[in-house]
Amino acid sequence: MGKGIKLVLAAIVCAGGAAFLLLSFDSFLFFGLPMIAGVAVAFWNSARRADWRTVDQVTDVLRIYFGGHLLWSCIRYWSTDMQPVIHHPLGGPFVASLVAIGAFPFIKTLEGVVGIALLGNRFVPLALVLEVPTSMTIFYLNTFVTARPSGLATGPTELGVNVVLLLLYFGYYRPFLVASARAAPPLNGTGGFQGAQGAPGAAL
Repeated sequence: MGKGIKLVLAAIVCAGGAAFLLLSFDSFLFFGLPMIAGVAVAFWNSARRADWRTVDQVTDVLRIYFGGHLLWSCIRYWSTDMQPVIHHPLGGPFVASLVAIGAFPFIKTLEGVVGIALLGNRFVPLALVLEVPTSMTIFYLNTFVTARPSGLATGPTELGVNVVLLLLYFGYYRPFLVASARAAPPLNGTGGFQGAQGAPGAAL
């Protein structure tokens, strides 16, 4: 992809991010600012690394966007009164029950931890896996339960960005795709995971 096309796409992403200010400041912090930050980090890494590929730049944009998005979701819940209330006969009680059993605060805290990991580029493959259940729940709730216009946009986006990032880091998950695996505890006399993976013969 040519540099001119990348600059145009970057400008479109930044303009789209800034446009969230037209909705609300919360929407800008939730969606817009992470979009702009993602573009900025992609440019920064490209300037510092001569070997930074287009796929690395795209990953930077999505990683920073998702990380910032999740971190603000956590901060908003714990520190502000901007947490949206779901007015729906099924969705509302569902979220209320999560709050009542203490699961919702845990989910928001986990979002913050995952967000920090993504923003800091630390343990990213693990962080993305940890976020999948929450992304799937948001997707299902927003798309098929509440089905509000805003939810129909944000639900698929939440899961979509998570899945795309999983695919962009797919090489780190490849070792998990072992059809028949043997036990491989951390302190394995056969050499840990490598030894177990290379052992001949499949057992039932």
